[in-house]
Amino acid sequence: MAAWTLITRSVLFFLCLAMLLAALALIAVGFWMRYDDSFDTDLKNVVYQFNDPKVLADAKFNIRVWLIVVFWSIIGLSLGAAVTAIFGMISSIFVKRRGFMIAYLVLMIVLIVLEIGSGIAMIVKRSSLRDATNALVNSMYTTNSVKDIQIIQNTYSCCGAQNGVFNSMYCGPMSNLPYCDVTVFNSVDNTMMISGIILLVIVILQVVAAVVPVPILISKRYTIKYSYEPTEVSRF
Repeated sequence: MAAWTLITRSVLFFLCLAMLLAALALIAVGFWMRYDDSFDTDLKNVVYQFNDPKVLADAKFNIRVWLIVVFWSIIGLSLGAAVTAIFGMISSIFVKRRGFMIAYLVLMIVLIVLEIGSGIAMIVKRSSLRDATNALVNSMYTTNSVKDIQIIQNTYSCCGAQNGVFNSMYCGPMSNLPYCDVTVFNSVDNTMMISGIILLVIVILQVVAAVVPVPILISKRYTIKYSYEPTEVSRF
């Protein structure tokens, strides 16, 4: 029994260690992508330009809201995963302190529920993201934002917008390039799909990490129960 408990605690410790390292790496990458000016400079200059006509400014604002919500959701879940992993590592070491194990399980269950909820919300909001990217690209052409158009077309190798009345001004009549609103959305959608797959793998690992300590808690409960059981004293 002691060997089995040691193996279970070791598995829990290394699962939580892997989750902690992944969470810290995700936080670091997220802040690097968000605040490092050398990363995707051209696209940041498009979205974070504030001296545009109202139609284009509103479209960019909607995209910025999307980026902020997604960014802080990832950071928040990553911080939650890091804290949960630390509790899990502590509970795997100080196994006699059942409070650490119980706190870890509660945090892990809450974290899994939040991650599943975030994934469902992203799927439900997918159509609104398409509308936001379409509105951004269309407003660039309707307001004749030449600088933004050049950046988008060069970055995504695209031209014009679906049903765009200004396509002939920016694209040649024989242009075979895809529409920019389609390529921009597909790029964002592919990124979300990859993120969703990674999130699914993480959730599966977290479910395993939530199940592993259950036998430890059960065995610990019976150990405590029997250790306090009164012994029968002989009358003779």
